[in-house]
Amino acid sequence: MIVASIGSMALKRIENESAVLQQISEGCEQSFGVLFYHYLPVLQSFALKFTRSTEAAEEVIQEAFVRIWLNRDRLDEVENIQAYLYKFVSNECLSYLRKALRQEKAMDEAKNVPLQPLNNETMESVHFNELKGIIARAVETLSPQRKTVYQLSRLEGLSIPEISEKLNLSQNTVKNTLITALKCIRANLIANGIELSLLFLLFWKK
Repeated sequence: MIVASIGSMALKRIENESAVLQQISEGCEQSFGVLFYHYLPVLQSFALKFTRSTEAAEEVIQEAFVRIWLNRDRLDEVENIQAYLYKFVSNECLSYLRKALRQEKAMDEAKNVPLQPLNNETMESVHFNELKGIIARAVETLSPQRKTVYQLSRLEGLSIPEISEKLNLSQNTVKNTLITALKCIRANLIANGIELSLLFLLFWKK
């Protein structure tokens, strides 16, 4: 068993943590899941102190782990993984708070404009094939560069360095483009009443 039991408030280390990080750096999604679920409780508690919203805390952690996955090639060099995870979650919390302030200001300016209720269709009500079609249509709305990076990553299974070399772009540009593409796809789905996490989209297999 790879993961130590989390039975108390003190989080125990993952057994052979360095091996797990090495596996993740090589693209092992299963080991990434081990890391995610092991540290999820303490990270949720941490993010909740910033966001004061369970839903927002979950969103922050999802986005942080998307970035961690895209930077997974650096994980085998990390000496303190918990501090490393806190750094990513802290950055996303700050981004969330800035965004919340902007949204609050916009709402104040538009408080007299009546809002139309959204058709809140749940994921459970969408057939799998229909969901695939909806995501495919959302991908088609992306800009050419975002669409290309997303398809190379999800359809062809290329890594960030491979996409960087193929498109003659820096690895940071590829990472940021993929993250933006995922957010655009997710926003498109939400506009159609379908709520999916960024992590789901990141590991979505067509």
